[in-house]
This record gives sequence, C-alpha cells and structure tokens, in this order.
Amino acid sequence: MQRMPSEKWFLPGFGLLAAAVLLTLSCGGGENGGTPVAPTTPRPPPRQLTGLEVFVERTQIRVGQAVGPLVAYGQYDDGTTGSVNATWTSSDPAVAEVAEDGIVTGVSAGVVEINATFESFTETVDFEVDGPNPRNTRDQPDDTSGPQIHVVYALPSDVEDGNLDRYGDIARSFAAIQNWLSEDIGYRLLLDTYGGDLDVTFLRLPFTHQEGDGRSGSLVFDLEQAIRDSIGIAPNKIYAVYYGGRSAGVCGSANLGGPVGAVYVHRDGCSNSSPGMDPEVASTYEGVMVHELLHVYGAVAPCAPHQGGGAHVQDDPADVMYAGTEREPRAEAVVDVGRDDYFGHGRADCLDTANSRFWERVESRRAWSPGRRSSHVDIPVADWPLRCELH
Repeated sequence: MQRMPSEKWFLPGFGLLAAAVLLTLSCGGGENGGTPVAPTTPRPPPRQLTGLEVFVERTQIRVGQAVGPLVAYGQYDDGTTGSVNATWTSSDPAVAEVAEDGIVTGVSAGVVEINATFESFTETVDFEVDGPNPRNTRDQPDDTSGPQIHVVYALPSDVEDGNLDRYGDIARSFAAIQNWLSEDIGYRLLLDTYGGDLDVTFLRLPFTHQEGDGRSGSLVFDLEQAIRDSIGIAPNKIYAVYYGGRSAGVCGSANLGGPVGAVYVHRDGCSNSSPGMDPEVASTYEGVMVHELLHVYGAVAPCAPHQGGGAHVQDDPADVMYAGTEREPRAEAVVDVGRDDYFGHGRADCLDTANSRFWERVESRRAWSPGRRSSHVDIPVADWPLRCELH
C-alpha cells in the first residue's frame, strides 16, 4: 500500500515571527551574555514652595504714574527660586490699582498694600502715592543768587510725555548725583531751586524725535537755541537737559565750555535703566549727566597728562571721563582717577574743574583708591564706558 505524503500547513508570517523570537532569545540577557537592564532611578519628590518674594523698582510713586511690572519669585525647600504667576491685588484701588501683569498705577494720594498671592502664600509690598509735582514752563524765581545749574526737561514735539518732572524722576536723579559727588570728591553741584525744591522747566521742542535724531552732532546746539528762545540763557547759569529723544550711538552731548549739557533718555536709547531709579544710587543717566557737566566746566583740557579721545582721558577705565580703547565693562565711575587730569590737581598751568563756580563744597570726602567702589554708584556693566558726543 502506498503511503500518502504527510500534510504541511502554516500561518502567513509565522516563520518570520519564529525567527525573530529565536534571534531575540539568542541575544537576551542573563547568563547568555546579554546586557543587564539598569534599575530604574526613583524620581525625587517635587520641590515644595516655602515662601514668596516680590521685586519692585520703587515703592514711592505719584498720582498717574505707572511702575512695574512687579515680579513675584517663589522660594523652594531645595534652596532654589523662580518666578511665579502670582495673582495681584490692591488693598485700596482708590489709592493705587494693580493690573493682572503687576503694573501698579497711582490713583490718589495715600498708602496702599499691593499683595502677591501664589498657592497658599501671600507677600505684601507697601506703596506710598503722592500728588504730582507742579509743572513749570518758565524759570522760576531763584532761591539764591549767583552761579547755578538750571534743569530742563525737553521733549520732541511728537514724543509721549514721560512726566519726569511731575513724577519726581529728575529730582531723584539729581539727589543721586549729589550723594555720589559728595562722597567721591567732597563737592556737589550748585543747583537752581525754587521754594527749596529743584527748579525744573518743561520745554516742548519745535522739532520731532526723528528730526532731532537726524541732526546728530548739532542736536546740543538745537537744544541750546530752543532754551534761548523759550526761557532765555542767563549768564550765571548752566543748563542741564534731560532730553526725551535719542541720538544714535551716544547717551549725551555737551558744548565744551558751556552752557548746555544733555542726556538722552528715550526708552529706545542707550540704556535699559531710567533716570532717578534710586535717590541714593547713581546709575547710567546720572553718570552721563556728570560727564556732560564736566565737559561744560571745561574738562578735559589738552594740557592734561592723560588727555585723549577728544577732551576725555585714556589712563583708567574707571574714570567717568574715560574714552580710551579698552572696552572692558566696568560698574564704577570716579571723578578724575588719581586727581591729576581735570579735578583737584592744583596746577596753575592746566584747567582744574575744582575751581568752577558751579560747585559747592561739602565736608565729607573719601579719597579714591584702586578697587574702591562707591556705595552711591551702580552703573550696569553693559553701559560702560559712557558714550558721549562732544562739540
């Protein structure tokens, strides 16, 4: 009897699957030479919030002034911090309002608490709101006679009013300058005051921001002419101008020998800082104002031993009148490092700005020494050296 061949059957793909299984087994772990699987590392427990801290530029504002945004930082049990999306509230919106993004706006005079809340924590910042300063468009009667520096807040015809005079920014800026100079050189500026307060004249200019920017080197002369046409130029006065515009590449300008020194404070200008951030600490714009006023006083004369770069010095990058080739950022500013170029050198053969009629002597003075930092100066490193346009 003839034997019938046996039947053979299979599922499609079964052979490939079996081969794959065998290959996998032959490459497996354990005693067969495979790589052991690393044990899973347990995840650390999430960090826990332990408190809040609020950062704010200033806590004294004027009616109508907006500051901020305030920023809330979470403090965690692992020692780290990080910004958090806090909820902001005001204890009295009739005194100051706070927006969702942390912008605080003064509404009426008084004291108010601004609260930041995140999760179960709340941090409070006290704000004091004062009424705005009166605005003057003329030079007010002087408290004293004699040489003095008159301050002007000048705006191009199309620039939004920043109210640096009404909100006290300019007054705080000069307070910071006076604190710095008193500590550094034992002198402070003779400032024009009215009723005991800094006399600031507001001036709306006859040209636009773009027109002013396009005038470049002649801008300081245009500012001088606008002051002359509006309030006049007094023979015993220097004019310190906070100009609400800009000039490409520089932070300020001056007429060598007078009568105008100007800083350019447009928000798209030379620095991320603002004038008068802290009445105790001079920053970029305060440094620029002192730089330009020293030019008006006549610094730096060609006879100065380290003069160079167009009425600047080149010996030490810490000098407020430095304009050398070294561009290493510095967060300090000193009036005449070494007292040998333009201030306090005492030589009869070279201009000494310490003899200017526009100084007032004060008793406290600290001698400068290498590495000494003034407690009244904090200029961002990105803004140093100061950038000036001299004429």
